[in-house]
Formats: sequence, structure tokens, C-alpha cells
Amino acid sequence: MYSFPVEADEHILKKDLVNLELDGETFSGALYLTTERLVFVGFLLDITHKYMEDVPLAHISEITRGKSLFIIPNVLNVCTIKDKTLKFVVNGSKEWFTEINKQISLII
Repeated sequence: MYSFPVEADEHILKKDLVNLELDGETFSGALYLTTERLVFVGFLLDITHKYMEDVPLAHISEITRGKSLFIIPNVLNVCTIKDKTLKFVVNGSKEWFTEINKQISLII
């Protein structure tokens, strides 16, 4: 159900089910960290309206952690070089934060 094309030399390093909050909409789906990019594949309302966000790791300008409901530390805010901010609600946000930063450091 959550699928996207992977390049020949690209490998999926991490995957988890998440919610993406973007432009007042909330999408449920899966977040993937690959050797080259961060990919969200999800759906709005039902499985007929697929939505995909694909951010090359080199295009990430900043990653910060946050809290939902002011107390739960499960938010990752990903800012791109095009001034777009993606807010992911994910279990293990600390591990995701660490892994994304580690992968970014390998490609720079």
C-alpha cells in the first residue's frame, strides 16, 4: 500500500508509520529514510487519494524535535531549502532525528 520507486543504488534504512501535518491537512502514512532521501507516502481520508512527499537529504536545511499536546516528544519538524516545513508525528522521534542527521552527514 505504501510504495514508491527506489533508485538502483538507494537503500531503505528506516521505516515507520507516521502522521504528516502540512498546510492544515493531516495525512496518515509511512515515513522512509533511505540512503538518499526522506520519503512520506500516505493518504488523506481514504486509500483513493495517495499523497507523497520526497525530500532529498541534501535539501534538508534543518531538523528539530518538538512535542505534540505540549508534552509528548514525538514530533520531527523537517525544513527544506525551499522553506517548506514538514511536521511528522512519529514514535521514536529521537532515533529518527539521530538517524536522519547521521545520513545527512554522510552525503555532505
